Amino acid sequence: MAALMVALVGVGCTDAVPTLDDGDSIPVDARTVEVIVPFSDFVESMDVFAGFGSRSDAPALHVALDYEGDFQARSLVRFGVLPRTVQVFPPGETQTVADSAYVPVGGRLVVTMDTIRFPTAEPVELEAGAILSEWDVVTAGWEAAVDTLGGVRMWDEPGGGPVRDLGRAMWNAQEGDTVVFAVDSVTATAWATESNPALRAARISSATSGALMELRTARFVADVRSSVNPDTVVSISAGATGSTFIYSPEPGVSPTEIRIGGAPSRRAFLRFNLPTRFEPGSQVCQELGDLCPLDINPDRVIYAGLVLTGKGSEPAVFTPRDTIRMDARPALAEGRIPRSPLGSAIPAQPRPLLPDALREGRRVEVPITAYVESLLAQDLGLRDEEAGEVPRTVALLSPFEPTGFTFASFVGPGQEGEPFLRLILTLSEGELLP
Repeated sequence: MAALMVALVGVGCTDAVPTLDDGDSIPVDARTVEVIVPFSDFVESMDVFAGFGSRSDAPALHVALDYEGDFQARSLVRFGVLPRTVQVFPPGETQTVADSAYVPVGGRLVVTMDTIRFPTAEPVELEAGAILSEWDVVTAGWEAAVDTLGGVRMWDEPGGGPVRDLGRAMWNAQEGDTVVFAVDSVTATAWATESNPALRAARISSATSGALMELRTARFVADVRSSVNPDTVVSISAGATGSTFIYSPEPGVSPTEIRIGGAPSRRAFLRFNLPTRFEPGSQVCQELGDLCPLDINPDRVIYAGLVLTGKGSEPAVFTPRDTIRMDARPALAEGRIPRSPLGSAIPAQPRPLLPDALREGRRVEVPITAYVESLLAQDLGLRDEEAGEVPRTVALLSPFEPTGFTFASFVGPGQEGEPFLRLILTLSEGELLP
């Protein structure tokens, strides 16, 4: 339970006119106080859900083998169809003709890697294979090749296998970003003639332990022999039409944590039940002293902030390495949580969080003043009915889902460092105007 704190920021008259409950009076004395409201006093319930967005929506693919212990990641890429025809010169002719009966004789799988975000100090070995199983680019994971409402189909081997081996290739980030795998004639023919895009695909993984790498692009370049002029071999290519990455382990949600982000993403839903009055004998009033009983109304609220305490993601590999952003948005259809549509952000701009801000014990504060004022006005019957009902549930989430496999983790309720509400209130007494 968060410790209760009350700070008298100012006592007596101030330069700014404080807010008064009575519009017919003038201020003669005002106090500005900070009140820390424990989680259980303003949140009725909390739920955390996973499964928002898809790994295939992430801006980058990853490969890893035993990174920081036992983290594994592999990239899966589907290729488009090759051009239906190639232009070749018949023997002795000076004009090209279209050849649609060409024969694949081999090719290359060309992969580009990121050399900036995850550079490797030493050369690493990558491996590739042709995928032999049906799989869904949106729902595929480490264990399941397909995980849709229509059913779940597991991989024959976890991790996207088995595959038809395409061999290994060395990559040195100091020498360039391109890795090339030779594609045999059997695989080239299969990819050139396969109508099912799920089987026109490759799996790229790491054969070197301890490295985490980011894959940027992949394309299939086929060498085809002309049926018009058998002495002519032409290279044609097909780019990626869909890609995803799968990884293990894949943490879900925890009843003791607020988790935000990841791939697929996680969201926390908090149902607010704000107090409108602190009574003598309550936990908050133990610190407020002679200020109790104290009524909380919109006019008295100068600022309201939801304070979260970093927990550090577990396993540690899931701790964000880059700045992430966090949104707070009202759930517009509470009966449809977790799939409720969400309203405008509270506040309007997502909160950027540096990796250092997410370390264990660090505090992050989300300003929610306007939301708290609106909810208090509704509970006190002061809100215009035409303005519409204020949703009681707020979702904490990443505004872009997903951004990567890492996620932010904060201490949940009932533990040291649990969330609390920080209120800055102005209390004043006045004399009636003549």
